[in-house]
Amino acid sequence: MISKVTWNELKNILKKGSLIEGVIKKHEAYGVFVDIGYNFEGLIQITDFKDSGVMTPNEYPAIGEKVEAVVLGFKENNQQIWLGVKNSQIRAAKNNL
Repeated sequence: MISKVTWNELKNILKKGSLIEGVIKKHEAYGVFVDIGYNFEGLIQITDFKDSGVMTPNEYPAIGEKVEAVVLGFKENNQQIWLGVKNSQIRAAKNNL
């Protein structure tokens, strides 16, 4: 079990560009929320699913499904973690391991 951490600790653990695993928790029209552990959720915006083409909410991974994602960035004021699952993002993260 992954313990709870502070926002600043989380940013030190999850570096931008790192590959992580999480579980889909909630669907919204603009993307999905992913439980990434540490008592935090990340957001995969609808534009960060596919390298080309248009993603639609009916194509979202199922709630409860495990996903591999890349940390794209952090939004300080809302303590948000932005994630991406585009094939190009995943490949780039794996090449940097």
